[in-house]
Order: sequence, then structure tokens, then C-alpha cells
Amino acid sequence: MIIPKLTGKFQMQTSKQINILRNTPGRINWQPNYHDHIIRDDESYQRIKQYIIENPLQWNDDKFYHDPDN
Repeated sequence: MIIPKLTGKFQMQTSKQINILRNTPGRINWQPNYHDHIIRDDESYQRIKQYIIENPLQWNDDKFYHDPDN
């Protein structure tokens, strides 16, 4: 149970600093949940690696995306 606690603490501290810098008190900066997965074989590793490489290219289409300039 240490990883969820570390993740929660990291999210809390970074959100606090982000909101101070942006002057947006109380704004949620993280998606509510995360998905962890144990990589058990090379096939799983390759699939996850490809997802990590390709997923940021789709950020503009994500429902959580917000263009700060618009």
C-alpha cells in the first residue's frame, strides 16, 4: 500500500504548487484514478512501451485537455 500513498502525496504537493503558480486555488490537476500494471513478459512490455510513446500524440483529443491559450 505504499505506492498509492506516495502517489497521493505527490499529487497533493504538486497540485498545491501548480495552483499557487496559476492562482487557481482548489483546482483539480490530476485525473481521479490511475491504472497500474505488472509487466510480466516481453510482449506486455512492448505493448505498454508503444502506448507510452504514442499516447501523448493524442493529447489534443483527450477529454481532459484544455488549451490554456483559448
